[in-house]
Amino acid sequence: MQELFVLGGLLAVISAVLAAYGFRGREQVVGIDLGTTFSVVALRSQDKVTVIPDRFTGKLLIPSVVAYLQNGSVFVGDPAVRLRDEFPERTIFNSKRFIGRAMHEVTEDAASHPFNTTHNGSSTALSNASQAAAGFFFPNKYGGKWISPVDVGASVVKHMKLNVHSYIGYPIKRAVICVPAKFSPKETKATQQAFEKAGIKVMRVLEEPTAAAVAYNLHKTSGVRHVLVYDIGGGTLDTSLLYMNGKAVNVLGIAGDDHLGGSDFDRRMQELLQTKLPMARRLADYSPPLHRCDKSSLNIIGEEAKIKLSSERSIEVQCLADDGIARSMVVTREEFETSSADLFDRAIQPVEQVLSDQMMTADNIDDVVLVGGASRTPRLRELLQQFFGPSKRLHTEIDPDITVAYGAANIVD
Repeated sequence: MQELFVLGGLLAVISAVLAAYGFRGREQVVGIDLGTTFSVVALRSQDKVTVIPDRFTGKLLIPSVVAYLQNGSVFVGDPAVRLRDEFPERTIFNSKRFIGRAMHEVTEDAASHPFNTTHNGSSTALSNASQAAAGFFFPNKYGGKWISPVDVGASVVKHMKLNVHSYIGYPIKRAVICVPAKFSPKETKATQQAFEKAGIKVMRVLEEPTAAAVAYNLHKTSGVRHVLVYDIGGGTLDTSLLYMNGKAVNVLGIAGDDHLGGSDFDRRMQELLQTKLPMARRLADYSPPLHRCDKSSLNIIGEEAKIKLSSERSIEVQCLADDGIARSMVVTREEFETSSADLFDRAIQPVEQVLSDQMMTADNIDDVVLVGGASRTPRLRELLQQFFGPSKRLHTEIDPDITVAYGAANIVD
């Protein structure tokens, strides 16, 4: 018996030494959602999924934004977001819209962004420019530098990789990754290349709606189920119809709106505030600092107001006018919903389309999963509930911003 106690103590000492040197058993595999607006990384350990926070900010959502300054500095996430106004032509966002795509495929998106989207002039003949891969050009004293969307994605993945290392104490090298169901093979391959460039081996590629369904363990239910995944993020809306029979999952159809998301509702709130500004109440007392009442600041205020109206019926908004006097405006949820009525109509159309394409109705759907931050909007949830009927449950138990990464981590064997 004494020998067993000695052996047990020896094993405990060995385990402690190994742990001190970073050994945690088999190498961990993380689930990563490299998103258009935000990116998320999650880790499953002992049957529990943990979303890894940013090592600097503590936030779970990492803005998919990278700033390339002229002195060679590269900033990722929240620091890059803060540089957008100062260096709009050097701060890349929404790069997922360009990854794996040719110049002729991104004409509309290129025109709507402040940075210079172009082909790689150093390796592409002018006659083939429209067929060449889209990327981003930054001028410098030596002429300029071209950065591909793969490079941008790799920078975001490297940042998340370091966050995981900081959180668990040792590096990770493998991941289950997610891509939109509508991605082409070229877009999927380019996304994989971003991970490989960041030093991550891709173990499996999941379609985002499949990952969302897995997050709710719908792949573990018995029998056939039809699942509709409604994914509305900062800039895009995707609806996917899944056929699930145990662990067999197939995407039957997809429909969406590539130019409808939370940012569109933010702009609509900004426009509403601008109409209210001339009649705003003057404030004698206020607590500085305040955002200014200009168009750029009202967009920031508008996003904050939209979020608050998800839990409140009315809110007060304050800003500082050019004359140095603070103004106050009251905006209600009803006013916001009325001003955004056309956007809400657009937001339901892809649901109708994806069902119509498969000759199905709302009655044929067993589960509805909501994904993306904009899916928190009360009016949107009301419309979806009305469409599917009061007896149909909308899955919102998991934070919609982290659902895809949560599902990717949950599928790791």
